[in-house]
Amino acid sequence: MSKSALRVLEIMEFIADQSEGCTHTTIAQGLNIPKSSLTALLKDLHSQGYLHRNQDSGFFTIGVQVLWLANSYLRNLNLVKLGQPLVAEIYSKVKEFSVLAIPNGAEYVTVCTESVPSVFGHTLQLGSRGPMFCSALGKAMLAFMPQQQVDATLRSAPRHKVTAFTKTSLVDIRAALDETRRSGLAISREESIAGVIGLATPVFGAGGMPMASRGVGVPASHYKRESLPLIEAALKEASISLSQQLGWRPKAATLPASSRKEGQGRALGI
Repeated sequence: MSKSALRVLEIMEFIADQSEGCTHTTIAQGLNIPKSSLTALLKDLHSQGYLHRNQDSGFFTIGVQVLWLANSYLRNLNLVKLGQPLVAEIYSKVKEFSVLAIPNGAEYVTVCTESVPSVFGHTLQLGSRGPMFCSALGKAMLAFMPQQQVDATLRSAPRHKVTAFTKTSLVDIRAALDETRRSGLAISREESIAGVIGLATPVFGAGGMPMASRGVGVPASHYKRESLPLIEAALKEASISLSQQLGWRPKAATLPASSRKEGQGRALGI
């Protein structure tokens, strides 16, 4: 990739990381780019709609053309096409915020959601990211990745406290992953989002690797333990369905029903 193309991507990523946008000077200083060179690049990106510039403040933010590209990508992603109806189905069953996420390094990225208007609409909107190590969505995927990949992900993650309940020690994180692997259900008790109980299950691809996770977010204020079986059943049923549509078959599929209790088959509750 050419130096100028890399520079454009660096600028876009830098601006995207600033929730309120940033000025020409901030970008130049943050990326160590001469202002004269930066001016031309920002002008081109702005003219094509990839950046928006507030006339009053001079702040640059991501433009509408980026949203068009993102939506185009999501529309053509088979996982999203197949997963959206099941996300809606989970919501209809449990009447709680339903979401589908994919892994991206040490983070998850939300690609489908279904809910009535709520606080989750701001916290877990399409394209939003969150830490893998402490979220239900992330733990559901991490638990079934190869150990080497898990170790690399945990090393690369900052593992700072997101909420007062975030567990940051490797001992606690690995214990949570062991429990997720055993039960097939990942739970985050306000560890990733304050005031939210997250529950999630993994979605496997044809090769047996977790490609995504589907989850439910329940406000801690009205979470009831007796609702857990309904949520768990809905999540596991939907995960099995989507995994099978993606070509996944449990390794223990040929065993008698009474023997199918180990490995990835049990991970999805079958």
